[in-house]
Amino acid sequence: MNRFNILRFPGRSGLGVVAISLPIAIFIFISFASPNFLNVQNISNVNAQITALLIVALGQMIVAIGGGIDLSVGSVLSLTSAIIVSVDPALAVPLALIAGLMVGLVNGVGVTVFAVHPLVMTLASLTFLQGLALLVLPVPGGDVPDYLEAMVDFSFLGLPAAFYWCLVFAAGTAIMLRSTRFGLRIFAVGANDDNAARNGVNVIFHRISCYVLCSLGGVMAGFFLSARVASADATMGANFGLESVTAIALGGVLLAGGIGSVTGVIAGTVALGLMTNGMNLIGVSPFIRAAATGVLLLAAISLQPRKAIGA
Repeated sequence: MNRFNILRFPGRSGLGVVAISLPIAIFIFISFASPNFLNVQNISNVNAQITALLIVALGQMIVAIGGGIDLSVGSVLSLTSAIIVSVDPALAVPLALIAGLMVGLVNGVGVTVFAVHPLVMTLASLTFLQGLALLVLPVPGGDVPDYLEAMVDFSFLGLPAAFYWCLVFAAGTAIMLRSTRFGLRIFAVGANDDNAARNGVNVIFHRISCYVLCSLGGVMAGFFLSARVASADATMGANFGLESVTAIALGGVLLAGGIGSVTGVIAGTVALGLMTNGMNLIGVSPFIRAAATGVLLLAAISLQPRKAIGA
């Protein structure tokens, strides 16, 4: 029995000791380390800070369950931010969505049809999209459409908009993965694409769809983050590719495919969000925070099996 099987619960969710205990441990530590952590305003800030990452990580999870990885999603977020302040407000959302759709199609076709390795394909897309975003918006700034700002600047039943963004995307992703034929087939493709194909599953279509959904998640995160800060920045999503992979790995998503859950992704994202917020409150250098993220990613991946997958 490998280490991964020891640390996770039975089933294909990937949830286990690490995924559940890490955010709890960080929460307890910061509660004692900083007296301002449990302030209602700070908790609301944490929610707002993790929302964009959660949306991106949910898309990253879909790709990972299907047996891939998408490093370009952060650049999709950056390009979205650049687009929405550079075009007519009425065209901002549709143009950004079309751009995200095209990026997902290119990544998916490159990986599935032309057999380019996912890391190489999405790294190439990352570089191209980042350059394109800087070409569209060389200097940070611009006016975010009012209707986007209104979508992130409201409260309902005493809860901020960020909570509802998280709820909608988490619930929607969970329903898709667990209650639809499409979602179940993604698990099958990630666990064993040869067996899935023999059972009539269109592997190419489902893998391309995973990359499209991931890119569209980057677009939605770009909408939220740009509207939240009421400005745009062509480098806004620079860290989201690595951080989304770290979040899903911490949440028990198997990067080899076939295993993962929304609950795990939420746990991994919350862990990263709490770590960032706690370090800010305590006064730890952001460079140490970046190093800690790398260490967490390495630790999470080291607990995953290299060969046999599936549940």
